[in-house]
Amino acid sequence: MDKRISKTRDAIIDAYLELIFEKKEQKITISELAQRANIARKTFYLHYESLEDIMRDAAHRKIDELLHILEKKRFFSNPFETDVLFQSLNQLMEPDIEFYRFLSRENPNTFFWTEVKRIIISTTVEVYQDKVDFPAQELRLYAEYFVAGAVAVYVAWLRGELTLPLSDLARISGEATSHGIRKPKELKA
Repeated sequence: MDKRISKTRDAIIDAYLELIFEKKEQKITISELAQRANIARKTFYLHYESLEDIMRDAAHRKIDELLHILEKKRFFSNPFETDVLFQSLNQLMEPDIEFYRFLSRENPNTFFWTEVKRIIISTTVEVYQDKVDFPAQELRLYAEYFVAGAVAVYVAWLRGELTLPLSDLARISGEATSHGIRKPKELKA
């Protein structure tokens, strides 16, 4: 992608996120977004068709960051190490934790979370399709179940409904994914 296009899109996304934080429930207009991003309205429409497109782009960028982190940690060579997945999620979220908290507090069913789930489900199916012996529909069901649960747990944590350190959230989520509800009790010596 051309650097000018990338810079303009970055400016639009940054301006949109700033306005979301400032205006909360109030409607954001394309005019004020363009003004904040220091671009013309017509420039906005060269890059995006709607405000939802900005969130879609922001979600894709965050998922791309997550995939990059997972690649660096070699997750895809052994995708059954779910601890790595949840540690990577933490690594992605920590620098922008207020952004994620805001999106979780304002409306956990926002387009952003829907898009994140859609992308992760698709990626999960793609990664696991050659590594498991499931029919495609069954794998899709597993992916839906897993991703919906993981996103719900993180949204609950971001909203303050789960009060444990982020590292514990990742560890417990990894254990739940690996063992389900059947995690054996630890034996006391």
